[in-house]
Amino acid sequence: MSEETPDLKPDETLPSPLRCWYGTAVAGSMSFAAYLLTNKVIAGFASKPPTGNGLAIQIGITVRTLIMGLFTMATGVFGLIAVGLFILGVQSLLSGKQTTSPGDS
Repeated sequence: MSEETPDLKPDETLPSPLRCWYGTAVAGSMSFAAYLLTNKVIAGFASKPPTGNGLAIQIGITVRTLIMGLFTMATGVFGLIAVGLFILGVQSLLSGKQTTSPGDS
């Protein structure tokens, strides 16, 4: 039982700049949406401080920190993906080598 693996080509060409910049637009818009959501969540948490006994307050602070960290991480990841795709599009444009994927006509 052997699995088929795709042949890797050492001289594989870059995707087209248009495809890269389309991905940049998608990832950038997702990053911006995550940024807006992060601001809403942080403002909501700041307006309602945790109440209760000491243990409940500590647990509430921990959960809030985790939630804010996850939203911030999502914002950063999508932002870095957008930047990387933009740079890949510029590199593809400057290199002049393009390939078409199986879905392109």
